[in-house]
Amino acid sequence: MSTRKNSKSSHSAINKGRQVSLTLNESIDLGRSLLAQDDLPSADYVLSSILSALPDQPSALHLMGALRNMQGRSDEALLLMERCITLKPEDAARWNDIGNVYLRLKRRPDALAAFTRCVEMGGEASLLASAHYNLGRAVLAADPIAAEASFRLSIALSPEFGLSWYGLSQALINQDRIAEGVDACGRAIVLMPTSASRELVARALIHLGQTKEAINHYEQWLLEEPENPLLMHHLAALTDPDRSERASDAYIESVFDNFAVSFDSKLAELRYDSPELVANAFSKIYPVANSDLDIIDAGCGTGLCGPLLAPWARRLSGVDLSAGMLEQASKRGVYSELNKREIVCFLNDHPHEFDAMICTDALVYFAGLGAFMAASFTAVRSGGHLLFTVEALDSEDRPHELRSSGRYAHSLAHIKQTAASAGLDRCNATAVTLRIELGRPVAGWLITLRRP
Repeated sequence: MSTRKNSKSSHSAINKGRQVSLTLNESIDLGRSLLAQDDLPSADYVLSSILSALPDQPSALHLMGALRNMQGRSDEALLLMERCITLKPEDAARWNDIGNVYLRLKRRPDALAAFTRCVEMGGEASLLASAHYNLGRAVLAADPIAAEASFRLSIALSPEFGLSWYGLSQALINQDRIAEGVDACGRAIVLMPTSASRELVARALIHLGQTKEAINHYEQWLLEEPENPLLMHHLAALTDPDRSERASDAYIESVFDNFAVSFDSKLAELRYDSPELVANAFSKIYPVANSDLDIIDAGCGTGLCGPLLAPWARRLSGVDLSAGMLEQASKRGVYSELNKREIVCFLNDHPHEFDAMICTDALVYFAGLGAFMAASFTAVRSGGHLLFTVEALDSEDRPHELRSSGRYAHSLAHIKQTAASAGLDRCNATAVTLRIELGRPVAGWLITLRRP
């Protein structure tokens, strides 16, 4: 793909086996279009071709940064976007975009500075509304009062911006201003009638102690969507917290297929640290990363753990029920294989294949852990290790509890008992905070086990 250094220069692009000559601007537009279509390999080819000839072309740098961020290669994305901003610092929109990369990398001070720079530079109302929204979500977990102010500024600029109404509802609920939060969420539902906003209303009612009203909310919603597995699961959580069945495959697929694209950014808002916690524990068990381990990432989701584990892996496999999540994981380019299977079935079908296994926040959809522990013993080789996180159940009187969130919490006694019954040993449990939810820390256990 040839390039000359002006906007009218000729490029060639592959189209159905033929070379098509394009100007620089046309090539950049093509790369942008391919990104919008989620055709990352083709976008990578086009943008790489531009940058090989024009390494300081600002638009190509920016788009390549966006592509790398979509692939989960946010460190590379940041370098590209920083080069772009150095070359063209007057573009406010690019400060907003690099702020999102900083936020994904959990560099909140840098993210806040970038979003603030965008606001200070000014621009169209839609851009400034987006920047204020991003400022709000960057501080939502740590400072809901400041987040509220940012969301209100965003709404003032763009009253129909549903995401800011939803963010405002979260900020208000995090301040225990539940009734106001429900009102704001109602506005969000009108503007963007997503399951997430309707779910937040139910959670707020539960937070107010209005369980009957929450049940009625779900029942009315279920009349509209009688086959919705999400609603059936959450109704069960309110009416039968001691149920012994794990969440259905249909529920997990429904939740995470719909959540896949926004999953990483949402978890960044919740100060979700489980991948880093697991990776840190992994590095203590395996101090030297020699790329010589066969590792299974069970319930891999969008692959947040993948880049962290890649230095240790000869073969890094992922398994998840959600096709949408696996599609996002594939963009990271670190997995040897990705499998759409239920975790326990997959592990039982792959005896003695793995040196190590991680399972980050997938077991919150399991009731009893016996089948999972036994399958882990089957899949992990002798001397291998298993690392996973669960939500912590305060009481040791019950093995597990289905919470109103739709997730299970497990007692440490149950974890130890099922691990021992499966033949796993050297149980080590560390109390951790998994995330911030409705303004409160969610307590969990980080567990490490060995397969003798």
